[in-house]
Amino acid sequence: MFGIETVSVALSTLPSVRMPGNILGPISSVMGSFYNMLFEGVNNSLEVGVLGVAIILFTLIIKTILFPLTLKQQKSSMKMQMLQPEMEKIKNKYKGKTDKLSQQKQMVELQDFQKKNGVNMMGGCLPLLIQLPILYALFYIFQNAYVYVDAIGQNYTEIANLILQVPVDLRMEVFAPFAQEFVDKYESATIIKELGFDLSRTDDLVMLVNYIKLDEWATILPQLGDYATGFTPLLETKAAIETFLTIPLVSAPGLGFPGILIPIFAAGTTFLQSKLTMSMSSANQDPNNPAASMTKTMTYMMPLMMGFFTISMPAGLGLYWSMGNIIGVVQQVFLKKYYAKKLVGEVA
Repeated sequence: MFGIETVSVALSTLPSVRMPGNILGPISSVMGSFYNMLFEGVNNSLEVGVLGVAIILFTLIIKTILFPLTLKQQKSSMKMQMLQPEMEKIKNKYKGKTDKLSQQKQMVELQDFQKKNGVNMMGGCLPLLIQLPILYALFYIFQNAYVYVDAIGQNYTEIANLILQVPVDLRMEVFAPFAQEFVDKYESATIIKELGFDLSRTDDLVMLVNYIKLDEWATILPQLGDYATGFTPLLETKAAIETFLTIPLVSAPGLGFPGILIPIFAAGTTFLQSKLTMSMSSANQDPNNPAASMTKTMTYMMPLMMGFFTISMPAGLGLYWSMGNIIGVVQQVFLKKYYAKKLVGEVA
């Protein structure tokens, strides 16, 4: 039975207690501080949808910072597209030659040709490699928003303090089922293993507030009777901060409406950007080339993967990814037109 005293329960990937490691920790701290400042600026100007607007602005800033890399990547991709016919001629010279020496000669000749024209087949991977730690850091920031965003942390603490004012018996009756679900769902988190979980401890209640979804409070408040009055304004503040276009951004969207719109949006924008990238990279590419087949497969696989992943991730991360894709598409379309004219005559 889940008691009011400290209960030692093994938790593992607990969203509110899972903290980044030694590498991602500093990145999360820096980005969290910057995001908190951005959030405060938006919070002073808006009354609703603050978290969503802050995420959109944050995405714009990150994309602006990474734009020089995007510029370099786009130039390399466009140039590679223009060089594709000549590269195919080199490959045809060694067609049917499977011996090791011929394969090595082909590789050297291709590398020399690319170097002569200032392109690198691996150049397009750099922006992705840089964005990976950013995505991981944002996962922690959005999933533990109360740790990084002062206004959310204060709101959760005030709600937790109100829970402490509810008589023990009533508190146990109302909140113990959620606490038990909380500890059953996640196993072996270090903090819980060491300290246990206690419904009379403010820090633990803050974690529980982070776990309880906004719509679940509709079933909690009627059970609290007269004690529910003080919760109403705090929950209204919580909803105003965290909800964007009726979707709570700090919890996983799941498969219900309207949350499912986030995974759909993430998958759709990923497909749009992947399709645009494929059309650019395969314009002059042999359709029988294994690389072309792989590119085509990933064009359809990546959207499905992102849609699936964002179902169980914080909706804020899905919003960030989707907005990043939209900005990326705009950048690609603009830079494609720009480099299509600029690069003419540069191919050796």
